[in-house]
Amino acid sequence: MKSSIKRSRILGCLALLVFVTGMITLVSTYLSPGPYTSTVPRPFNSNQWKSADNWSDTRCGMLADLTHRIGVVGKTQSELYALLGKPQHDDGDPNSGHWELCPSFMDVFILEVRWRNGRAVSAQVRDT
Repeated sequence: MKSSIKRSRILGCLALLVFVTGMITLVSTYLSPGPYTSTVPRPFNSNQWKSADNWSDTRCGMLADLTHRIGVVGKTQSELYALLGKPQHDDGDPNSGHWELCPSFMDVFILEVRWRNGRAVSAQVRDT
C-alpha cells in the first residue's frame, strides 16, 4: 500500500514538472525577441532571399544586414524588386508591398514597405 502511494506521488511530481517546463517553454517562445535576433545573422544575398522558403529562417537571418547595411528606405520600387523579388502579397494597395520573412509564434513575420512616388518611405517588420 505504501509503495503505491509513493509511486503515485512520484508520478504526480513528474507530471507537474513536465507541465511547468512546458509552460515556461511556451511563454519564452511567445516572448522571443523577434526576427532580428532569433536567427543566426548572415550577409544579405539576393539570390538566396528570392529562393528562400518562407517557413525557414533564411530571410530573417539576412534582415539586419538588409535593413542596416544595404538599406530599404529611400530605394525605388524597381531597386527593391531587383533585390527582393516581387512582393508576395498584393492586397490591392499600390502604396505598400509585403515580403514574408520567417515563422513567428503563431504565423509569419513580414517586411512591410510603404511607397510614395515610387520610393520606399518606410519599412517595418511585423507579425501577421
